Amino acid sequence: MSDPQRTTILIVGAGPTGLAAAISLVKQNFYDFLIVEASGNRGQASRAITIHAATLEALDSIGCADALVASGIKGTGMQVSDRSIPLMSADFASLAPYTKFPFVLIISQSTTEQVLEAHLEELGVNVIRPEKVIGLESNDDGELVVTFDSGKVITAQYVLGADGAKSVIRQMAGVGFADPDGAHINERLAQMVLADVSFSSTSPQLPTNQIHGTGSDGMFFLLAPLPRESPHSEAVYRIGFNVPVSAGPPPSNPPTSYLQQYLNEQGPLYLSSDSSVNPNPIHISKTVWATRFRTHAAIADQFLIRFGSSEASREQKRGIVVLVGDAAHIHAPAGGLGMNLGIRDAIFIGPALAVHATSNHDLLHSNDHLLEECVATRRARALSTIRLTKRIMSVLNVFGAVSGGLFNISYWLFKLVGMLPVFRRQIAWNLSGLGNR
Repeated sequence: MSDPQRTTILIVGAGPTGLAAAISLVKQNFYDFLIVEASGNRGQASRAITIHAATLEALDSIGCADALVASGIKGTGMQVSDRSIPLMSADFASLAPYTKFPFVLIISQSTTEQVLEAHLEELGVNVIRPEKVIGLESNDDGELVVTFDSGKVITAQYVLGADGAKSVIRQMAGVGFADPDGAHINERLAQMVLADVSFSSTSPQLPTNQIHGTGSDGMFFLLAPLPRESPHSEAVYRIGFNVPVSAGPPPSNPPTSYLQQYLNEQGPLYLSSDSSVNPNPIHISKTVWATRFRTHAAIADQFLIRFGSSEASREQKRGIVVLVGDAAHIHAPAGGLGMNLGIRDAIFIGPALAVHATSNHDLLHSNDHLLEECVATRRARALSTIRLTKRIMSVLNVFGAVSGGLFNISYWLFKLVGMLPVFRRQIAWNLSGLGNR
């Protein structure tokens, strides 16, 4: 590890993206870096819960996939229904010819972070926390000077901003962050609630290794199993749903009664606590975690920023900021793709950054081009993912509006298309990230 006051690369943020970046650097035998995190402790909330095939392949390249797979649920597919009848599905087993990970791994973000940080510590690197960035500027030598609320100052040649959607690094670098299409999410799906809950009793229809979606009357409801802490621990499920703008904003910490109301209105009928629609009523017995958010998309104007003189930073390998993960791009949670994209950013940029940082003068020009090309590729992947999630949200919007009508042509069209094997394979392929690594 570096001298705490000076380093070549400073990674800001120790979520999945920052941790993956650090491991990626070590795998290149590059140790001249520090990784800092603003929070005092690793988060315990589940937050993101899916890791797709392309991301597992990237994690496998840095020696982390096996431990994660052992801690999660191998999801075989996704199914979308109206409140009682399946309409379409994705079959991840169809990915078997293309990957050693033909499934979606269902695992909490807190567990993902725990596994990655444990592996990083095994490699001899520890996260420095809590250290909150409050300043970023360049000195007369073109180096980056990062100040923290603790009073600490670290001088670095490179700063890797992995500090989330409200990135201080991005803001201090003066980088714009907006929807690439200048568009807004449909107001019907703009407000969302996510929660981890337990139910009062079980049902054979509850998913054990699939992610289920339910659509009706312009509403959408998500249901997925979460890994048990032990074989005898209580089963916990992730639920998620949209809240129409007309209903007002959701509570900041949605209570169980609020979750139950929307489950009854939008969820599968077999989970309803209303005996008039469910002969075996089930209710939410415990809320483990709940949050609200607004869905929107944004991408940084640039992922690579050269402080001070561009030519000086090219010649001296100094004053370079690189943005990755949510600091560089955000989008709607449809398909569970956000954390995946950030992890792949980190793992693919790590080697290019290590090569650039260790370049001698003769190789600097070609390696400078390599770094710029790598960063440009990641931005293109982010744009592709943002547009994919927008298409998914559009489908969810249409699906919710047309479902449930026995004589509705659109309803039967959805059901017919959803039965086609080629359609089911295409959904799995798009979500897997294998075509957008």
